[in-house]
Amino acid sequence: MNIIESFLQQYTKEYDYFYELAKKVANICETLLQRNGLHAVVTYRAKRPDSLKEKLIKRNETKNYENIEQIYQDIADLAGVRIANYFPGDREEIARLIQAEFVTERTKYFPNPENAQPFTLDYKRRFAGYDAIHFRIRIKNVRLEDSKKRFSQSLVEIQIASALMHAWAEVEHDLAYKPKVGSLSEEEHRILDELNGLVLSGEIALERLQKAFNQRISKIQHSFNNHFELASLIREKIKMDLPYNTYMGRADILHSFLQKISMDKPSDIGKYIEDAGKIKQSRTIVRKMVDLILEDFPEYYNSYIEAKYEVFGITTHLAEESLSFLQREDSRLNEFVELWGQLQKEAKKLYAEKQIIECEVGKIIDIYECRIIKMMHFLGANSEQMEELRYLYNVRDNVLFAAELPEEEILIKACSNLKKLIKAVNGGFC
Repeated sequence: MNIIESFLQQYTKEYDYFYELAKKVANICETLLQRNGLHAVVTYRAKRPDSLKEKLIKRNETKNYENIEQIYQDIADLAGVRIANYFPGDREEIARLIQAEFVTERTKYFPNPENAQPFTLDYKRRFAGYDAIHFRIRIKNVRLEDSKKRFSQSLVEIQIASALMHAWAEVEHDLAYKPKVGSLSEEEHRILDELNGLVLSGEIALERLQKAFNQRISKIQHSFNNHFELASLIREKIKMDLPYNTYMGRADILHSFLQKISMDKPSDIGKYIEDAGKIKQSRTIVRKMVDLILEDFPEYYNSYIEAKYEVFGITTHLAEESLSFLQREDSRLNEFVELWGQLQKEAKKLYAEKQIIECEVGKIIDIYECRIIKMMHFLGANSEQMEELRYLYNVRDNVLFAAELPEEEILIKACSNLKKLIKAVNGGFC
């Protein structure tokens, strides 16, 4: 038995493992896209042993495999996931999400002029060919429950391209690289090239369609139909002209939250989208908007937490999101939220009474911080109180945005310190 046959015998036994691995990665990708309001079709597969055999025989002509491990290292797409995005303009944002979510071992961009080859020696293609981004990734160990930690050891290939490009690439690959009888004629190569040109033209049309859709959404006067419309409006208004590590975030939760507080029309949130776009801090757009809304309306904290509970209960979860979030009824949590809202109201009231000008705040504090921290700074909080406030703000962030709630001991301490700060504000820090 040669090395290829030995590998295939072993791989056949492991086929189910690679299939489940691909399925796991696809589920994570689908969840990421859905949450961020991005339209795409996600598919997955494990490479079939019969198809793999043909590939290995061909590659072995140049690779000269010496052992089974060498084959595992060479073939990175035993488990594969395809993301076929509706709109080509979304590809870069999807790529950023993938890079943030997984451990990226390698990234390949297509077309690559250095590796480009004509179809035949007699016919040189006129169009660029396959246009996509491929990632070789591993699942982060912390994303996996204990029973599936083994998945973090294996590579998965994720391909990102438009739905049109994926369809053309599938046809071209099967016909040009896997012909059943003979080789393709020059005329067949010309037709494939022509189809590639039509696909590229179709992608331009899709980009125009996306822009027209976004502009239409920005002008509607009725409530958003879903969080995809909300995310489209935000992208159109901000143009995503933000640091590379900035993402949309949980558009699904934001939509539910806006519905609860009756602010789910474009005209209701235009100001918050604009202000969020000015903040260059590396938070998601959604978190920036939620922060801004809650600074103006502290009474909406419970509405946001309710929205988070509800959305977590109906959407696909990433592995690290514990069901304990859904099951936990915590009086300390409610107390913390009420006290934090009270602190914001009292500080805002005193802040207004002292007639502090916002532009003066910006001159002193260059780094973006929440308004309550700015307020407390100008109201006269000492360094110890400011340090405590920043700690409490982190607790507040975990309550709102983290998958797991803070431990009860942390909430007990936080509530006690919040009461002290509220008392200090009411006393004018005298």
